[in-house]
Amino acid sequence: ILTCLSSCRFLYIVLPILANFNLSTPFSGKSFYQKTPTSTYALNFEVKGSDDSSSLEVPAFSIKTMALITKFRCSPTNLMSRIWIALILSGLATIHNHIRTAVADFDALGVCLGTSGTDIPDPKTTVQLLHKYGFKKVRLLSSNNWMMEALINQNIAVTIGIANEELPMVADTIIDNAGTWYNANVRPYISKMPIEYIVIGDDAILSPYSEFVIPAMTNIMQVLRRFDQGSIKVTVAVSTSVLEKTFPPSQGIFKARTRNIMVDILKAIAGYKFSPVLMVNVYPYRYHAAGLILQDFATFTAHKPAIHDGNNDYWNMLDALLDAFVTALTRENLGSIRLVVGASGWPSAGNGRFTTPALAATYNQNFMRRIVRRQGTPAHPTKPIDGFVYALFNENKKPGGPADQHFGLLKTDKTPAYSFVVPHYWR
Repeated sequence: ILTCLSSCRFLYIVLPILANFNLSTPFSGKSFYQKTPTSTYALNFEVKGSDDSSSLEVPAFSIKTMALITKFRCSPTNLMSRIWIALILSGLATIHNHIRTAVADFDALGVCLGTSGTDIPDPKTTVQLLHKYGFKKVRLLSSNNWMMEALINQNIAVTIGIANEELPMVADTIIDNAGTWYNANVRPYISKMPIEYIVIGDDAILSPYSEFVIPAMTNIMQVLRRFDQGSIKVTVAVSTSVLEKTFPPSQGIFKARTRNIMVDILKAIAGYKFSPVLMVNVYPYRYHAAGLILQDFATFTAHKPAIHDGNNDYWNMLDALLDAFVTALTRENLGSIRLVVGASGWPSAGNGRFTTPALAATYNQNFMRRIVRRQGTPAHPTKPIDGFVYALFNENKKPGGPADQHFGLLKTDKTPAYSFVVPHYWR
């Protein structure tokens, strides 16, 4: 019923029925169906003692199901019984469309799955752990067919990344490499799992791969249009390195050397889909480890605001960085683009007193709660932020140093790196 009520098809079905019923005229309960040329069924209602009748079309489904509905008898003046018929039909009409998107529609929190390790659990075990800890969304930082096979029919929404190293291949316009990538990594799984995003690179701006981001993104968008996969969003993941200023948040602005490419990327994203999204990788840990902010401001434990910016007070670094991004977008007249935290986390070891299990537990637990509560930011309180915690496992081959190898909620022996609980909620 909730699914029906949440769908505009509920009104499409109910209103014509109610509008055509004369509630003061006895309803005979007689109904019949006719197959129409458009593979739908026209369900006809006749009102005894009147010339009025009501007909509506619903997607084709089992004759037995329709026959069962036609046996339903309405009381002459029972309005609710008529609405129940509409609810049943609406549910049948919408269930197919909802089956692939239900997870993405109802979950804001996900977890990143990196594979820069030699001892990461196998895909089947990984999926079991996702279920055990309650994650309903996962971001694969690179395409992984073994992982995709394990995720089939698991009711877990998937975000697929195109690794930076793959960008030159996907960007090639002479050979349809984007189509080849899609056919290998996305198309076989379309009907078997909800696929939420395709992410073009990970923090590729300012890297040697930056020139390939836009052509790769354009090619992937064209492939999705070709196969009519409009439900999958295309985005890029960037870090705060693309910003010239982050403090105060109202002064957020892109760097001169990143502005042109960022504006071109954002315009392409905005023109491709309704409700366009930019993924931002945000790590307050790095600011604290560099001595730029206090621990309580970094870990969501401050007892008072640390930044006063006009009418906005900031109690944590995450919100400040997100609003700096929003300000930068607004400066380019692209403020309608929604932010999603593509990755955020805290390492449990590798950098002395800055990376203890207790600190990692505090930040990651509070980050997950913040995402689950569907909160906006001080400057944009009505725009909830979705996000992915980084990461599910430690990765012993991840470049960047010992701390970067210890972002996992879990050790590779499948035990928790510290105590945590994945919060659940109603969206």
